[in-house]
Amino acid sequence: MPVIVYAILDSIQINDSISHGFDFLPSGSTVQLELVPSGILTAIVSSQPDNKLSNSRQEVLAYAGIVDKISERFSILPMRYGSVVASCADVTALLEKNSESFIKVLNQIMHKEEYSLRLFFSHEHHGDVVHEKSVDVTLSLPDILLGNTETKNYLLKKYQEHIAEEKRFKYIEKIQLVITQDLKKITEIVDYKKRATSGCIIDAVLLIERGAKNELLALVAEMQSRYPEHNVILTGPWPPYNFAQIKLA
Repeated sequence: MPVIVYAILDSIQINDSISHGFDFLPSGSTVQLELVPSGILTAIVSSQPDNKLSNSRQEVLAYAGIVDKISERFSILPMRYGSVVASCADVTALLEKNSESFIKVLNQIMHKEEYSLRLFFSHEHHGDVVHEKSVDVTLSLPDILLGNTETKNYLLKKYQEHIAEEKRFKYIEKIQLVITQDLKKITEIVDYKKRATSGCIIDAVLLIERGAKNELLALVAEMQSRYPEHNVILTGPWPPYNFAQIKLA
């Protein structure tokens, strides 16, 4: 019978109480979780009653909900929806073949939680920094742009847009530098997901010690106070999906 894999963890975290039931499952869940140990690693799995998973939103959310609940109690390597193998014997083989990679990641995420931190330009203040009309280029205008022809006016507009873009990125880099320095006081494990866009200043995920949650909340509150013209959004804690990327053998 196919087996769904939810999470992998260090067997040391497993104690006698878990063998009496997974009392942390979401209310109303009909999933029967099992432990598949292999040396110092253990997988948390359930049997799949048929041969294929449904890709419905309900099923995906139910799977994620179970992983979230497991993550609240243990430091885990969370698996993605669709992590299915043919049998428990294949789960054991998976743990054995990838034990070195699994242990390396588990050591990094042990007793830590993932958060998402994003800083956005607010709609109200977006134009304060990024709009070309906010840029005065008359004092540094190249001679080639002097004049009042249609072509000159077009080139002038493009020049203003270019200067505004440079100004925006310098502004963003200044904020990013300050926030990066602040985050380093809490954790060195930060992944900046993508480059800044016209609306986004920072989009980062970070891994922090479970006990540092209040310190992070205080930092976010200070950020919002420091940049009232922007929107600061913190979500989490989440299972450390972004810090558990492994190419399986």
